[in-house]
Amino acid sequence: MLDKINNSNYTISVDLLVNAISGENPVKPTLYQQAADFFIHEPANKQKLTKLKVEIRDAKLSLQTQSGKSKKILKQLLEQLNKNYEVELLSQQTQRTQRLNNAIDVCLDILSLSEGEDFDETQLKSAKFLTTLLLFSPDQGKKIAELHSSLKPAYKAVLSLRVLDKLVSDNVVKNAYILKNYSADKRYETDATDYECYTQAVILPIMLAAIFQDVGLQHPALTALLEGAEENKDRFRLLEQQEREEMLALNYQYTIDYLKNGLGCQQTGADKEAEIAEFDEAEQKRLKFQLGLILDANSSKQGTSEIIKIPQIYASVIFSTKRDYQRKNLPTASILIAQLAIKKVISPQLSDVFVSIVGQFPLGFGIAYVAQDMSGNELDFYEYAIVSSLNPPKPEQAICRLVTKNMMFLPYGKTGIVKKEHNLHFQTARKKLVKISPKRLAEIMEKLSHNYKIEESKPIVPYFWEPHVYFCAQGNQNLWSTRPR
Repeated sequence: MLDKINNSNYTISVDLLVNAISGENPVKPTLYQQAADFFIHEPANKQKLTKLKVEIRDAKLSLQTQSGKSKKILKQLLEQLNKNYEVELLSQQTQRTQRLNNAIDVCLDILSLSEGEDFDETQLKSAKFLTTLLLFSPDQGKKIAELHSSLKPAYKAVLSLRVLDKLVSDNVVKNAYILKNYSADKRYETDATDYECYTQAVILPIMLAAIFQDVGLQHPALTALLEGAEENKDRFRLLEQQEREEMLALNYQYTIDYLKNGLGCQQTGADKEAEIAEFDEAEQKRLKFQLGLILDANSSKQGTSEIIKIPQIYASVIFSTKRDYQRKNLPTASILIAQLAIKKVISPQLSDVFVSIVGQFPLGFGIAYVAQDMSGNELDFYEYAIVSSLNPPKPEQAICRLVTKNMMFLPYGKTGIVKKEHNLHFQTARKKLVKISPKRLAEIMEKLSHNYKIEESKPIVPYFWEPHVYFCAQGNQNLWSTRPR
């Protein structure tokens, strides 16, 4: 958990939400801990019900051949067996419903942090949420892979919803189930029945599919595969092809099992049979839609499932769990999406939509850029910015919070667009500083170090900068304020 002294209420809320999904919590099990517990006990729970069913069947058969006192005893036994079965079934159903309700509560918390009353506010809140998640991650450390694994689920869920909204608003979505439940006028009205139906029918299953897309990895069989029987292997190591194929197959199998049997459908509080039947039918359709997303996302099929599939691919770069993770590779994530579209691995149309949302530089990425004066003339030094907004005018033109001016960190900043010709990620911009003396460049770096340790291996003209330490300092977490803090 983050230090409450140096962090805002918002970042603490995001941190608590991330920890509610994965990690370890001795007080209240996280969503992934609940899944692991389900996988451990599922065989025994199934066996209990099967055993009781067999005993009930045998008792019924014996009852047909008995009479008198023996028949009376058998009836009592059968009655007790039926009671035991109902108690056990209810117990397992209650546990399943509780797991589902916990997952939905987390989804609703994500929505409260990432959506607003209209499209523009939702884009702003989602940008803030996604930026914060990336800025939680330092550029190096022993537990980076583990941290990234915990940050991915919420990140994918929000990205998936932004893709959904864009596709629906652009009339790209052809899925009859989504369109049937969608109402443009009611999309952001939280107290409207239509909104509740859309949230229940479409938004929640997409979020649950994104959050639990790899929940099968919590199964003991996969834990053994990844960590070894003696738990002496690194679960984030590079797998051999056979191991990887087995891992993917088992992950898919157990993920489907958990979504279907570990979570399943919600229960209604209605009393009337017609209302109960209507609710149950809607929930079955919701679950079918949710399972379909996972099924198609694990195949070569293009279409609706790419709402979660493309964010999954993108997040695998942004929050890479490879031990050789390097921050400078983050801008390749959207390039990878575009390349996969060219190869027809994913839909070119959906790829274009996704890249238009996230741009080339992910939210929270630190950009170093050539400074300019008030007239737009280029100066002989560079400044720092943090990508802070979705929907850039062009993929390579990031919308950023400018955090330095005249090589000094600001107590507050303004939002601006960093153009390609000024962004030091690109060679065109870097060439503009090559004539500056090493001494001058060293002075610039020293001023912009913000008391950070300057690594000897870091180039004097940086391709980017690392904003994690800056963001974690008290007072630097509101990158979206419009007035001095």
